[in-house]
This record gives sequence, C-alpha cells and structure tokens, in this order.
Amino acid sequence: MPSVERNWQDPSGFGASLDPASEWAMDRIGEYFIKRLIGEGGMGKVYEAEERLSKRRVALKVLRPELTRHEEGRRLFLNEMQILAHLEHPNLVRSLASMENDGQLVLVLEYLHGRTLRQELTRRGPLPWQTALENALRIAEALAVAHEQEPSIVHRDLKPENVMLTVDGDSAEDAEPTGLKVMDFGIAKVLEGIHGTNTQSIGTLQYMSPEQIDARTIDARSDLYSLGLVFYEMLSGDAPFRSPSPRELLNLQCTATPPALHDEVREGLPRGVEDLLFAMLEKDPELRPSSARQVVERLSMFRSAGTSMAARTGGPRPKGETPATRREGGGATKSAPSAEPVAKEAERKPEAKAPRTDTVALLEQNVSRPREVPTWLAIVAIVALSLVAGLTTYVVRLRSYAGSEAPATTTARLDSPPGR
Repeated sequence: MPSVERNWQDPSGFGASLDPASEWAMDRIGEYFIKRLIGEGGMGKVYEAEERLSKRRVALKVLRPELTRHEEGRRLFLNEMQILAHLEHPNLVRSLASMENDGQLVLVLEYLHGRTLRQELTRRGPLPWQTALENALRIAEALAVAHEQEPSIVHRDLKPENVMLTVDGDSAEDAEPTGLKVMDFGIAKVLEGIHGTNTQSIGTLQYMSPEQIDARTIDARSDLYSLGLVFYEMLSGDAPFRSPSPRELLNLQCTATPPALHDEVREGLPRGVEDLLFAMLEKDPELRPSSARQVVERLSMFRSAGTSMAARTGGPRPKGETPATRREGGGATKSAPSAEPVAKEAERKPEAKAPRTDTVALLEQNVSRPREVPTWLAIVAIVALSLVAGLTTYVVRLRSYAGSEAPATTTARLDSPPGR
C-alpha cells in the first residue's frame, strides 16, 4: 500500500499538557445545581444538573478553560449553539440554552437516559441487521435535518460515542432502547475555528472521511462517509479500518477498500443494503449518495419491507466481493435489484429461481401472462388462416367481375396494342 504522509495532531489541542488529576470543583453554574459528573472528553465535562426554579433535569456540557481563551472559539461556539437551538427532531438531542458563566462556555442540553452506541457495541457486539439498519436510518434522519438547514450544519465528528440509545425514564440504563439521539453537532467546527483547518484535521481518526484527513473543503457527504463507518461497525462488530499507528490508520482511511462483510453478517442481508453501505464508504465524495435524505429514502424501503426483502432473485455474491471490487474487476457496476438478499448458495438449487418480492415482482404477480401455445397448434392455425384468406379473396374477385363489367373492359382496352 502506498504511503501517504499526513499531518495529524491531537484534535483536543491539549495532549499531555492536561493534568488528569485536576477537577473543576463546583456545585452550581448559573441557575443550575450540579448533581454529578456524567462524563469527560477532549472538549470538556458533562454534568447532570437541575434547574433551580423548574427542577428540570438537564445535562451541562462545560468547555475546558483552555478553549475559552480563544476569542474565535468563543464566537463560533455561541453562534453554533444558537443555530442548534432551533433544530427540532426526535433523533437530535435538544439544545436548551447556551451561556457564558464566569468565563466558562456552557451548553445546556436535554438529559438523556440510556447508553451510547459505543457502550451497546461493547456489550453486545454485532447487532442484528434489522437493528443496525433502524439505527442507521435514525442517524441519517438526524443528519438530513441538520444538513438541510441554511446554512447547512455538518456534524464533522459522527461516531458511536456521539450516538445515544435512549430508554424510558423509569427503566434501567441497560433496558431495551426505545429511541436514538445524535449528539455534539457543531462541536468539531468550534475546534476547527480555534486550531485552524490549514494545519490539522479535527475529528476522530477512526471515523474521519478522506477529505477531512486531507484538510479539504468538506460538505454533508463527509458525514455520510462517517455514517457508513458506523453502520459497518454495527453490522460486523468492528470498524473496517484499524491500526495502532495513527499514520497507518490515516493511510487506510484514504486509500484502502473496506473489507467485505463476513458471510455470517451477510446472511439474510438484502443486497441493496450492502450496496448502499459500500456506496457511503466511497473515497470520492462524488460517488457517495448525494444527500442524507437520499440515504433515508433508500433505508426506509428496506425497513418498511422487513424480512420479506430477504427473498433472493440472483446468484450469490462471490465470497469477499464488494461493490468496489466489482468495479475494479472491469466494467461499470450494474445496479442490483433493491430487494436482492444474501443467502447460502448450498440452500439453492442450481436451476431454481426463488420468487421475487421487490416492488416490480409484486406488480408482475398481478399481471396475467399468456400460456405457451404448442407448435402443432400454431401451424394448424396458420394454415386455417391462409385458407380463409384465400377463399375471401376469390369471393371478392368473383363478385367484382360479375357486377362491374365496364371497368374490366376498360382495363382490357388499355392493355391492348395501339390500333386495335
């Protein structure tokens, strides 16, 4: 694999300079009483808090003091949070308020009860394809809403850690999820404003698009690449690209073809879902789906059809084959039927064709097809038609001769030699 030089630094901008033992001792921020520390990341800390008057439970994301010293970062943070406050969708965490308190930048968010997608994958491993598809669809719906804003809001750091699987308020945190929320929209843009995009890329290496790594101009299709990586990991239980070396991981993200899904993962998985997955993982943004809305529409078709989409219409995909490897093998990639699934080759007879269950097939089943006509019967029919045609011609001519003598004489005279 060719070596690609990349300039990468810790996106948090802190590295070893942070004192892991340091804590921000506080019991109140503005009108919110701190109850407990929920988590900590490169951006800062997240607390569970209670609003003083309403007693409403909220989550406070408090940026680290190092970030608040940058005037551009402060401006971007407040601007982005004002935009996000107007986003309303069931799959987006609600931004309730943003404020600056004693030099600290604070984001007030709805409190979510549940666990992150990362925790779910660590606990369960690969998810059933129907569950993975449902999660991917909900993430795509959240992306579509943000991308369709004016100006468009690109997440830039979509990963399992930023996806929350929510459970009912009275349920245990490990209960079956009832919802999904995408978190941290706009945060990566704040970091970009602080550090500058010309010297480094902001994001998580495991889920960054090639254009992010190369510090090129990005648009909504960068989020689709990250969604493809998350979707792949939900199906297989592991990310397509892994390496202990950040430089090698960067090379893989920019140059390597994603490995084919394992056979046990592809069992029963509609071919159209797999094709869409690998389309999102194209290195060239122009080859990916054009928008998150398009991804939503395509995934919705499979969700509405459910497991009935698993009826097969074509031959098995060769082991290890992906849409990318089919193109590399020569020729343009042919569009597979949207309802074509993956099944074991041994369970299918060589000459047999399983019934189609896609939309076209369902329509075809309601159209009556003509039965095949035996050859001998066709010959008899042709001969009979010929006899009828000949008899009809004879009768017409006979009647014409009997009732139209003058025209016949005129014709004879025209055919006679001159002078007769």
